[in-house]
Amino acid sequence: MLEQVPNFDDESLASLLKDLYGLEGEIAPLVSFEDQNARIKTDTTTYVLKIANTRWSHEFIEMQTDVLTHLKTQAPSLAFPSIVPTLKGEHITYVDGFAIRLLTYLEGDLLTNIPRTAALYKDIGRFVGQLSQAMQTYSVTVVEGSDEMWMLDNVLTCKKYLADVIDRDAADRIERLYAVYEKTIFPKLANLRKAIIHGDANEQNLLIDPEQPEKVAGLIDFGEMQMASQINDLAISMAYSLLGEPNVEMASSNMIEGYDREFKITDNEREIIYYLVAMRLVTSIIMTSHSAKLFPENKYILISQKSARALLKKLEDEKYILA
Repeated sequence: MLEQVPNFDDESLASLLKDLYGLEGEIAPLVSFEDQNARIKTDTTTYVLKIANTRWSHEFIEMQTDVLTHLKTQAPSLAFPSIVPTLKGEHITYVDGFAIRLLTYLEGDLLTNIPRTAALYKDIGRFVGQLSQAMQTYSVTVVEGSDEMWMLDNVLTCKKYLADVIDRDAADRIERLYAVYEKTIFPKLANLRKAIIHGDANEQNLLIDPEQPEKVAGLIDFGEMQMASQINDLAISMAYSLLGEPNVEMASSNMIEGYDREFKITDNEREIIYYLVAMRLVTSIIMTSHSAKLFPENKYILISQKSARALLKKLEDEKYILA
């Protein structure tokens, strides 16, 4: 649910940069559904200015900042954005009720644009595994903000919109998946390791090193963080990384192996990992179908879920689920 989406014009953004950070530079908008983000290119450095939607609590925004600081010390070999303080030394400041932060800009190619190899899949697993390892030592008392409809542990909440899925083959498959999930998978979630997770390590947030296209360069966008089953970060990353992949066995086994080397997968997690991948696809299909119902003029919404439907079918056809 959107509350108040920030909409500062370029002149206002330039004033914010000058007054808060003492910076001047070229301003270019970045795509964001609920917030306002802009790339700031100065003569020497590139930054990301983030202005948060008012729906996010101060505690949730503060947690994002704290996690980035935590990862800088606990996972120094991994690349994430860093917080740039204001001239007054503040990590978060408010203008007209909107929370404002400045982050370093991570260079890299989006995974969605990169040809994928066994080595790259393994490195994605390695990166996510090291992230899970580092987050084991992070703890907070307040975690509110992420949309529960997109939380993998809460995938049952999406079921109320199943009727919005107009592709009958996909809808029937999802209905069968829900039946198995509720009976045999959901009861096992209580036994999985819990921690704060990134929650959205997808093909738009994983950056690949252009000089070494089999290496992950970094991870961005910590706006979906949540307390959840730690294995979900791997499942979510697999769900998006496998889109359009003809060789699911090669890709998934390499991701699992890479993750397992850094953060040992338990028997409970290994037993249900493909169902968690499938349920992330279910969330994507249902929520895009629901959005298409709310915004019928946007024809792209349903086109964009084709790859998710295809992967879900492939997982069943190749006996990873519903066998």
